[in-house]
Amino acid sequence: MKVDPYKYIMAKFTKCISGLRNRLAKCGIKDEGIIVPIQLGAENRTISNVLSADYDSVSYSRTPKEILRILYTTDNAAVPSGFFPLGANGAIARSI
Repeated sequence: MKVDPYKYIMAKFTKCISGLRNRLAKCGIKDEGIIVPIQLGAENRTISNVLSADYDSVSYSRTPKEILRILYTTDNAAVPSGFFPLGANGAIARSI
């Protein structure tokens, strides 16, 4: 099913968003779209995906720096931008 007014299906959107989060976080594959290759699916048995997880269906973790790079939409966890143009105000964000 296509998402109006765009001409893409939801799987394409989730794949693009996941790819962006992985690139920004510099973490390899910790985020996946809703349709994945069988080798990334739960227990290597499914191509559908609701939660990004390893072979044993354990969700991937992210470091504070990975999260800040995603939220700031930059490749530097110390440079505010994106969702927090003035920077986050927590102890972790201030310590980086």
